[in-house]
Amino acid sequence: MNDLTTALNITLVGMALVFATIILLWLVMLLLMRLTADHPEVEETTAVSERDRKRRAAAAAVAVALARDQDRDQPHPFPLPPTAIVTAWQAVQRGRLLSEKGPKR
Repeated sequence: MNDLTTALNITLVGMALVFATIILLWLVMLLLMRLTADHPEVEETTAVSERDRKRRAAAAAVAVALARDQDRDQPHPFPLPPTAIVTAWQAVQRGRLLSEKGPKR
């Protein structure tokens, strides 16, 4: 019974050391993140006027309309045909069977 108790104590100490190391590394990473992070200075935000917002929305709408119109004028590539119904492996196996047995009549 003494050997089992010693083994359990060693296991508990080992597990505690592993988890303590993981937590310590986590705390060190948090500390490094806080120390090395760029802290942007708080700038006063200017309120965007309603007129300016409408002007930006109109400019975005015109840009999208021009891009769509330009896309229609350019030729599109010819679409590729759909993929084969059977895979290459299936085609080889079926060809082998046809050569062995001949076509069905």
